[in-house]
Amino acid sequence: MAAADAVLLLVTLLAASGWLFSKQVLQQLPPLLFMGLRFGTAGLLLFLLGRWRGAVLPHRALRPTLGCGLLFGVSMMLWIKGLQHSSNLGVAAFICSMGVVLAPFASRLLLGTRLSRAAWVSMALAGLGMACMSLRAGGGLHASDWLFLAFALCSAAYLSLNSHFMARVPALPATALQLLMVGVMCLLGSVPGERWSWPALLASGHWLLASILLATCLRFLLQNWGQGKMPIARAAFILLLEPVWTALLASWWFGSVMTGQQWLGAGLILSAILVSRHKPRRPASLQSPVPAGKTGQ
Repeated sequence: MAAADAVLLLVTLLAASGWLFSKQVLQQLPPLLFMGLRFGTAGLLLFLLGRWRGAVLPHRALRPTLGCGLLFGVSMMLWIKGLQHSSNLGVAAFICSMGVVLAPFASRLLLGTRLSRAAWVSMALAGLGMACMSLRAGGGLHASDWLFLAFALCSAAYLSLNSHFMARVPALPATALQLLMVGVMCLLGSVPGERWSWPALLASGHWLLASILLATCLRFLLQNWGQGKMPIARAAFILLLEPVWTALLASWWFGSVMTGQQWLGAGLILSAILVSRHKPRRPASLQSPVPAGKTGQ
C-alpha cells in the first residue's frame, strides 16, 4: 500500500504541473485542438508501449474501459474550456476538487454503495467552501466556475467507475485506450470551429511536449495503477493535494493570489474531503465494492 500511496502523491504533483503547462499552451493553441493533440499523442505512445510489452486489454474489459473513457473525455473538454477563461488557477483547482467529495454519491448512484452520514456532512462543507471560493461582491458565478463545477460532476463519476474497474484491468492498455478516446473526442470537437495554425503549434511545442509526456502519459498511467491498488476513499484522500500544489505553483509562476475568503473556501473544501474519508462503523460505505482480494492491497 505504501508504494501506491507514493505513486498517487507523485500523480498530484504531475497534475498540478499540468495546469501550468496547459495555461501556457492556451496562449498559442485553441483549447480542443490542444487537448486532442495532448491526449491523442499520449494515448498513441502508451498504446505502442503496451504493444511492445505485450500488454493486452481483455475483451471483457473493453466496454467498461470505453465507458470510463467517454466520461473522461467529456470532463476534460469541460475542464479545458473552463481553463481557457479562468484567471486564477488556484480557485479553479479547488472547485475541480469537488469531484472527490461528489465521488461517494456517484458510487451510490452508479455502483450501489452505501452513503455514510460523513458523506452528507462533507457535501455541506464543500457547498459552503465553493460559495466562499466563487461568489464575488456582485454575486453569481463566473462562466468558468460553472464549467469547472460541471467538470467536478463528470470527474466524480469517472473517479468512481475508474477505481472500480481498474482493479480488474491492466493499467497500460486501459489508460492508452481512454487517452485515445479523449483525443478523438476533442479533435472531432475542434474541427468545426477552431483554427489550426502550424506556427502556433511550433511556438508552443515545448509546453505541449511537457503536457503530453509528464502531465498525461506518466500521470494517468500512474493514476490508473495507483487507484487500482486501493479503495476509492483512500485514493481520493491523496488526490486532494492536487489543488494545493496548483495554487502554490500558480502563485509562484503567474503571480495569481487568492483572497482570504477564497482560502477559507479552500479550507472548507479540503475539510469536506477529509470528512468524506471518515470510516463509518458499518462496512465501508465510501469504498469501491470491489472485493478486497482483487484490489491489490
